[in-house]
Amino acid sequence: MPLSFTQPCSSGALLLLVVSNLLLWENVACLPLSSNDTDDDPLSIKGLLDHAMILSKNITDLNMELRRIFTISEMSAKLIDKFLSSSSSSDSYDQFMLEFLGQQELLTKNLTYCHKYSIKVPEDIEEAQNVISLEDFPILILSRMQAWNETLKNRINLSEGTPGIDDDILPIYKNIETKIAELLEDSKSILSQAYGATENVADYTLWSGLEDLQSSDEETRFLALCKLSYCLHVDIHTANFYLQFLRCVALVNSDSCLSSKTGNDS
Repeated sequence: MPLSFTQPCSSGALLLLVVSNLLLWENVACLPLSSNDTDDDPLSIKGLLDHAMILSKNITDLNMELRRIFTISEMSAKLIDKFLSSSSSSDSYDQFMLEFLGQQELLTKNLTYCHKYSIKVPEDIEEAQNVISLEDFPILILSRMQAWNETLKNRINLSEGTPGIDDDILPIYKNIETKIAELLEDSKSILSQAYGATENVADYTLWSGLEDLQSSDEETRFLALCKLSYCLHVDIHTANFYLQFLRCVALVNSDSCLSSKTGNDS
């Protein structure tokens, strides 16, 4: 049985809230498109968004491979056995999982390791109506890529400075870092074409789990790696949805993007 943080249910709920926000907008201006935009121009809005979405998919696949490795690892088995042995019965375990999945307080506590952004995913529909504007979308993507670009550099430096630790997964992290850097540049180009802005966005805190990655305790280090993967999962899913919506607004029209069909398909 996989650990709870390997499940994608939480990020799906976050994206559902974003969809609810989009469906509440009534007047949305299309992104500006240059007159020489063509389908085969990689530097056009369409080309940049398409490439960014491919990178997002690649990062998701690599992160899923990390989570697969974590789930089948010896440490994962040890932690599951440890948890089950501390439970008086399977019923108590099932009750715990139901309570965990249903308690927003526990979910929030589990996310304290993740990056914090000044513009956050809304927690309810009322908040959603007042939080995100279309102009914020490229900035939301850019801030997340900047945060992960810095975090993965730090994470890789830690592993390279300690030979023998996490050698099997280090190449995957390096591959993710390369694609995050590419996605960061795509995000800057999209922001530049859409709004004429290219500067960095200081809109995040550093990931708070780096200290645990340096722990001499194997269990602490393993859990920190799993939480790092979980946080990346949440942010990449969020960024991918923002990219899909920007592409729809830029290349189709606002009314279609805000229709109930778009929300259901997302």
